[in-house]
Amino acid sequence: LPILAVLVDCGEAAKVFHHMELIYATYYKKDYPTKHYRRQSSTHNLHDGTYRGSLGMELYAVLCTHCHHDHTAGIKDLRKELTRLRLEDARYENLVVDTTHSTNNDTNNNAESNIYREALGNLVIVGGAVENVPYCNLFVKNGCFVPLPSVSLCDEYEINAGNILRGASTTADQRMINDMNALISIEAIGVPSHTRGSVVFALRNRTAPGVVVQLSSTGASSSSSNRQTSLLPLQSHLFTGDAIFTGGGGVPFEADLEYSSDNFVKNPKSLKLKNGSSKFRPGAGTLSMERCFAEVLTRAQGPFTLSSVGAGADGTSSNSVPQDAGAELTSQSSSSSSEFPPETTLLYPGHEYTTDLLLRQFDQKTMPPDGHWTRTSPAVFFETASHYLVSAHRRALPQGQKVLTVPTPLARECIVNPNFRSLKRRGEHVANALRFWYEFGASNLIPDNSGEHEGAPQNNNTQLSSVFATVFSADLDKIANELRNGTVSADAAAHRIESLKSKLDERPIGRRPIPNTLPSHKNVYLGVVALAALGSAPSAVTVSDASIMGMAPPVENTDRILVSKRRLISVLGGLGILSNDESPLLQDIIHLLWKEARLDDELRVGIEQKSNVTDIESSIQTTLESNDEDQIELGLLKLALFGVAFNQPSKFCMPCLGSSKPRYDEQSWVIKSNLRRTNGELVRHDAERCLLCRESWRPCPHIKGKSAAAFR
Repeated sequence: LPILAVLVDCGEAAKVFHHMELIYATYYKKDYPTKHYRRQSSTHNLHDGTYRGSLGMELYAVLCTHCHHDHTAGIKDLRKELTRLRLEDARYENLVVDTTHSTNNDTNNNAESNIYREALGNLVIVGGAVENVPYCNLFVKNGCFVPLPSVSLCDEYEINAGNILRGASTTADQRMINDMNALISIEAIGVPSHTRGSVVFALRNRTAPGVVVQLSSTGASSSSSNRQTSLLPLQSHLFTGDAIFTGGGGVPFEADLEYSSDNFVKNPKSLKLKNGSSKFRPGAGTLSMERCFAEVLTRAQGPFTLSSVGAGADGTSSNSVPQDAGAELTSQSSSSSSEFPPETTLLYPGHEYTTDLLLRQFDQKTMPPDGHWTRTSPAVFFETASHYLVSAHRRALPQGQKVLTVPTPLARECIVNPNFRSLKRRGEHVANALRFWYEFGASNLIPDNSGEHEGAPQNNNTQLSSVFATVFSADLDKIANELRNGTVSADAAAHRIESLKSKLDERPIGRRPIPNTLPSHKNVYLGVVALAALGSAPSAVTVSDASIMGMAPPVENTDRILVSKRRLISVLGGLGILSNDESPLLQDIIHLLWKEARLDDELRVGIEQKSNVTDIESSIQTTLESNDEDQIELGLLKLALFGVAFNQPSKFCMPCLGSSKPRYDEQSWVIKSNLRRTNGELVRHDAERCLLCRESWRPCPHIKGKSAAAFR
């Protein structure tokens, strides 16, 4: 049986055929020869019709991340050649192509199997449900799993001592089946920004949740939950198209229009005028891209934890059902799991833009004010610089010897990509606001034993291998001198050398809010925007797109954005912000905030309805019993966290639109605390101890007997 192949995007058909032959000859020909099928040589001139395919590797699906010409231009020729080949070559008559991607619901099996059999040339073109992908015959929604091809021999063939014979009857358990669904799954992740229907395809070494895979034609089958004990470590391969590049992201061509005052790169002074009541568009411009980055980050692993194998994140089985011609897949669970291993996740961008995007980061005109290199740790700067040097070297090699810079680990991308770094800065705003609120605004305290939640996801970048290792030379010289003098053992020196890189993770200048002061209006605005960017899933461009793609609809009032507690914790963990060394744990504070924000909502509704005390107490009890609910409106969160008044006016309310004054709720803890509000921050920097500055404090080498203090 042939090796089954699935292609992501097709810009040029001839190159696709060439690389398929090259991949087969390099990786599969030795172990999977095609001598039984009288393998013929192949050429790749598609214009004169001389291409002769082989059954060594066969392509049955093309996954299109979006509809742009450079990603779909080759589909027409690819479809034409594969159709001609499979109709004219008698060898293909021996194969039965379908899919065993099905659930325990038998009513879906026929529809799912027919998608490959009925497709012209057995080639399925997969695209977003609202994208105009050429020749698309399988439309996917956000969160669904793509049915993959399965190939078997027809009934008139049998297996005999490794040869395929014709004529004799074939017993059911002898028939060969090659089924991709038994080994991998491919999930569609909606990321509307570059285009309104852009999709990231996540390939993982797991079967899709709820899928029953046919192990042989005898009818024996196995569900994913029955095989979870023998699974290999989870690996995720994210094909991001133009949504995410190494070192950057795609242009949000089809996102919402961005307010000019929200572009802080072009208008850095406009940030000073923002406050908690300022409007923003979460689906516009850079912010829409960042929400897509957060979506990929939190869904990198998918629903494949030991507790959820074989079920969606909501605990129900997931399935996808194509409908006739132009089939459409149903939406699946899109929430993330509690574990997040970015070191096992690889990104495959749609273009090789790495060198240019990394070089652009060293032009400060293209970076926001809070993204300056002086505000990052030395480790981030040197990792980005070293990745640029490696990328530039690989792409500067002579023609025919150039080396790709992709795929790239998600762990490295969280360091070198400015969009992920921006997400981390937003996460730090949220973390600072949460701890300040817990100290002054929370009505309850977290018990000492309340930190025992499901494992906090962590982005462990210490395991990331790099071409270069950067350390402080003073530390390295000290260890070298101690080794020469014999004052340190080899094991102790090795341990200290291994820990040198971690010192560069510390920022040379420490910054933190001034204690016992309220955050500035600007920081309140940044905290509100951060909650929306990190805690809410990307919304579709229009309501109709949301219905078709199975995504959240756009909202007119940002206070109505639904923020997910699990998603917020997952993203903060993936960005490396959560820590098990702090007390109380940040995730515990988030749980408490959700509970108290719902309590505020119940009290507000109760007061508006003039309920009596008994009704309010009953409402409070109901809220406490249901405090594990995941989603809550952004307006309630910013009311509880920052004291900003709930239910801001619509943009169509012209008298209020021109007002730039912040509106804080008179009954909030912010007003009652009587704390002063400040724009300042505490900056910690000791020039004599700073390894970047202490050289400037050394005395002149030509003057002896003088201390450094004499030259201050």
